[in-house]
Order: sequence, then C-alpha cells, then structure tokens
Amino acid sequence: MRIVINPKYQYLKDYLSQINEHFERDGRELHRGRNMLRTLQVDGLTLVVKRYGRMPFTTRLATRFYKSNKAKRAYVSSLMLKERSFDTPEPVAFVSYRQDWLNATYYFVSLRSDYRYSMEEIPSLAEVLERVTEDFARYAARLHSNGFVHRDFSAGNILFDLVDDRYHFTLLDTNSVKWGKAVSVEQGCANFARLVGTPFFFERLAHHYAALRKAD
Repeated sequence: MRIVINPKYQYLKDYLSQINEHFERDGRELHRGRNMLRTLQVDGLTLVVKRYGRMPFTTRLATRFYKSNKAKRAYVSSLMLKERSFDTPEPVAFVSYRQDWLNATYYFVSLRSDYRYSMEEIPSLAEVLERVTEDFARYAARLHSNGFVHRDFSAGNILFDLVDDRYHFTLLDTNSVKWGKAVSVEQGCANFARLVGTPFFFERLAHHYAALRKAD
C-alpha cells in the first residue's frame, strides 16, 4: 500500500490506511460505473472517495513505469488549483493498493463540496441565467489564463453556488486537469464543447469570455 495524506488531515491516517475496507462496507453510494464514488463520514467530516476502475493494459503499463496514476493526478491537480485560489473540493489523500507487478487499485479522497447546483441545471435557469453565465465566463477565463484546462470540462464536473453576492464555481474530477502555459482563446472556446445549455447561454458565454480574454 502507498498513501499520501494532506498534512492538514494527518490525524486521519489510521482511518485512511483502511480506506478499501471502509469503502466496501460503509457510507452512501454516489455513482456506480467503471469508477465508483461513495461518501464516508469520519470525525465530523463528509469524505468523497473515488475508486478508479481497472484501466486498459497499455495504461496500466504506462502507470507502472512513467505515468502518474489517476488518483495521484487528482490529488496533485487539486492542490495546484487551490494554491492558485481556484475552488475545488479539498484533497485529503490518495491511496494505492498493489495486487501484483501490473495491477493496483487507486483511491482519491476529498472533502465533499457544499455547492448546491451543477452546470447541468443551466437549461432550466431563467432570471439568473445571465448573471451565472457572466460569472462562469469570468471563472473560465481566469482558469485558462492561468494555464489550466480540464479535459472533461462537462456540466456534471462543475458545481456552483451564490457566495457573497457572486456565483462561485468548483471543479470535480481533477485527474483530468492539465496545467502549463496559458490556454489560447481558441483552445478555451473548444473547452466549452461538453457543456449543456440553450443557444442564448452559449451566445452570452461567448460574448463575456471574448471580452474577458480581449478577443474579437
């Protein structure tokens, strides 16, 4: 077993060292698919634990030699986002259990976000749509200008809520986040392709995003 814990949650080490057992018998299921998500309660905290499914052979081989596993990427990306003042559920730990030379099971543990809405609800918004869209464009423009791009920037991976009279956004599935040099306007626009919404939403998103990125 390998475990890396956020120093802030080092006191949970004994619990996290048995996360595979807690995952199997405790908590509430959030999602079941190739990857599984469950919430677990410990010491007054609500944890979201993601267990990654079995990867293709070539990916497992790459992970064994030179490529970081998804749990580690989720953990590191979350820390990088928070270091640059972007909201994402606070990373707690990543854990790996190796069965043999090639096969391992990976877990990523974070706190649960208390944001109430996801971008999947955009088509149902009315009075606040313009305001949500403008604040989201500001968020996305800052994200891209700082060199972050989420390769699965889909509606279900973006939560939001009204905080201090402005809509704030948080990213899920951070193993899909890449960072480096600033993202071009063209790449930024392409990054919106997995969102959902009305033509009005996309028109207003384009308008605000272009203005913020100083593009035509």
